[in-house]
Amino acid sequence: MKVDTAAVLVAAGLGRRMGGINKNLMGLAGHPVLFHSLKTIRSCASIGRIVVVMKDSDLERLQAEWHTTPQQLGADLVVQGGAERWLSSHNGCMAAGTDFPFLLVHDAARPLVTAVDIEAVIAAARRCGAAIAAEPVADTLKMACAEDRVQSTMARDSMWRALTPQVARTDWMMDAFARWDVAEYGLPSDESMMLEYCGHAPELVASTSPNFKLTAPRDLLLAEALLQDHSPAPHTPA
Repeated sequence: MKVDTAAVLVAAGLGRRMGGINKNLMGLAGHPVLFHSLKTIRSCASIGRIVVVMKDSDLERLQAEWHTTPQQLGADLVVQGGAERWLSSHNGCMAAGTDFPFLLVHDAARPLVTAVDIEAVIAAARRCGAAIAAEPVADTLKMACAEDRVQSTMARDSMWRALTPQVARTDWMMDAFARWDVAEYGLPSDESMMLEYCGHAPELVASTSPNFKLTAPRDLLLAEALLQDHSPAPHTPA
């Protein structure tokens, strides 16, 4: 398998809905959340470099509370986060450099992502230049009016929920960041949005396992239960 991808793990969030605590420092199955995403990405044969984006204050807390560093967990490089998520992604991508043909961006707060899904997104990016993990929308979608009343029902047949990782050719990703004008277009919600502006249509790769983002305390409880459900059964002596 080709080693052709540099990975950026964004872990600089403010955790507003987690009580102001960076969710990547919270405990999940006996480790910080960051551990799980890093471990999975490190296990991917296609990935040759991992950059973690994290604020200094959170690095200090990681050391104080968990007695470890991103490097000890598997990162090659750590860079500072920005004021917004897209700026943190930008900082990570710039630090990752251009040594590898592809750049991957993943939210560290999606700790249940699997190596199989990561490799599938990378493989799709090799085919068409860019790809993202995604999930077909199963719920009925409603368009709301200003008064939060239903205005119309939207067809969901072609609707997908964007996830991460999101992967693109390195030159495309760098160009997308360079061309994005916040004053004109507002804050981009993900890398795909910027790539789309540049005329690239990422391939949608259906996630084969839970890959939700931790945003509220209940998400942490669900992730914990899912990890326990998939953990190896304890050995019982004969």
